[in-house]
Amino acid sequence: MVKRLTIAMDGPAGSGKSTVARSIAEALDYVYLNSGSMYRAMTLFSIQEGVDPTDEIRLIALAKRCQIEFSDNGQTTLLNGTDVSKQIRTPAIEEQIIAIARIPALRQEMVYQQRRIASEGGVVAEGRDTTTVVLPEADLKFYVTASVEERAKRRFQELQSKGIDCSEQQIAREIQERDMADQSREHSPLKMAEDAIVVDTTNLTTDEVITFMLTQIEQRSLC
Repeated sequence: MVKRLTIAMDGPAGSGKSTVARSIAEALDYVYLNSGSMYRAMTLFSIQEGVDPTDEIRLIALAKRCQIEFSDNGQTTLLNGTDVSKQIRTPAIEEQIIAIARIPALRQEMVYQQRRIASEGGVVAEGRDTTTVVLPEADLKFYVTASVEERAKRRFQELQSKGIDCSEQQIAREIQERDMADQSREHSPLKMAEDAIVVDTTNLTTDEVITFMLTQIEQRSLC
């Protein structure tokens, strides 16, 4: 019998991990868990409720009222039952998400939700501390990365396709700032798990990355 695995992926913003994780989940008929979208949805909720991103007490209380779900294989993010997929991918969210993601107690609430979803296996979870903090006992771990230039280009193309006006240079600066914030935060910083398989997607097509990962997953599921 083929084992249904818990697969965890980490990596910096724009590395391609979301696209790959979603495709892997679809190929395996697994649940796709996007922690980045969870933090984005939480950031949007705080804006909607008029809560300052530095007001930790109110934000933590807000997180307990924040029900985040995914549908359509991760294409749709639901915040308290409402589709917010487009709203969470805007510059306004980018401006505040760093402050939101730094709050330890809020991160713990998000971790609790992620672990609950992943508890029965058959899950592909991705984020920035998924392999090290959220699911350190995952059956298989990947660290997906790419150059800043490549990541900025991908994000620019994504936003343009959605009709969002932006600058590739500004996106590159935001990515560098996000990298620094993710890697230097005191709690749950972005780092590579010792047992993670590193996948640099800079010069690889999405199909090449997916094929490589599926091979690794197949080998592990038969063990």
